[in-house]
Amino acid sequence: MTSKKWVICTVGILIVALTVLASLTIVIDPFFHYHRPLACLEYPIHNERYQNDGIVKHFEYDAIITGTSMTQNFKTSEFDELFGTNSIKVPFSGGAFKEIDENLKRAFAANDKIKYVVRGLDYDGLLKDKDIQRYDAYPTYLYDNKFFNDVSYCFNKDVLFHDTFSVLEYTRRGKTTTTFDEYSNWMAGIVFGKMAVVNTYERKEDYDEEMSFTQKDKERLIANIKQNVIQTIEEQPNTIFYLFFTPYSIYYWDSLNREGTLKRQIEAERITIELLLQYDNIRLFSFFENHGMICDLDNYKDIGHYSESINSDILKWMKEGKYQLTKDNYMDYCKKEEEFYIKFNYDSLFKEDES
Repeated sequence: MTSKKWVICTVGILIVALTVLASLTIVIDPFFHYHRPLACLEYPIHNERYQNDGIVKHFEYDAIITGTSMTQNFKTSEFDELFGTNSIKVPFSGGAFKEIDENLKRAFAANDKIKYVVRGLDYDGLLKDKDIQRYDAYPTYLYDNKFFNDVSYCFNKDVLFHDTFSVLEYTRRGKTTTTFDEYSNWMAGIVFGKMAVVNTYERKEDYDEEMSFTQKDKERLIANIKQNVIQTIEEQPNTIFYLFFTPYSIYYWDSLNREGTLKRQIEAERITIELLLQYDNIRLFSFFENHGMICDLDNYKDIGHYSESINSDILKWMKEGKYQLTKDNYMDYCKKEEEFYIKFNYDSLFKEDES
């Protein structure tokens, strides 16, 4: 064989091999980039930023649950039973408002039958910049319709061995496709209670000067909420949006108090409430009046993350309209919230630890 023929044969074999391997990823499609799960295979669903986009584009659903890790323990089966829906859950652990909203926009572009959206508004995210992104290495090639950049998916060795082949192995082992009750749920092996919270909380020195709510804060807040929450709601008047402020524990409020930002945060919440209550397709909830829940550290693994029983309660409260904020009651709610959390004796939380 001449060297020319050898090169041609080698290149030909290489092209055929790469085509076969790429075809495996395209056909099996572990990230659901091209289609929903194949009926003959079982899929592990465990990679939010690689699979959520495909889920919203190709799965069948009429309701969405989304947010950060504060929404990962929701069970779609419970929501479906309460609201008569066929829902999906697409959380983004540590996600900023913008990332979550962009995924919602892609969902609406792919599905015009979405009746409900349940979305957590992380309380500590209200005053963040509207364009903040908490992750740099996004698989942007999965988020568009440009076929040419799919080479990063189809010819990706890590995807092939860690994801495409894992679907085959997952199926061979008799596993079943991950349910949305199980997807991203982090309850297994987690310890809750006061010791768990205290061990993950570093109490700062008390503030020297209280931080006021400035005009710059207000402009940043309004820009964030309008761009990353309200715009999509305005574009989808036939969808009901169930929004809730994520109910952090009393230790979170202690951190605000120690930093001198407690009044500033409550003012940010009040303005957010006023912005959101202008829309008829919003159902807005806050659970900070449920002092028994907020102060019971058996509900928490750290100062913010609550157990799945709280997620279940939130769904029930939404269905019942309990703890819902309206134009008629929100001012009274804000007044009571300020009175309770500003006057609370936070030092009493730590007396046993210091004794």
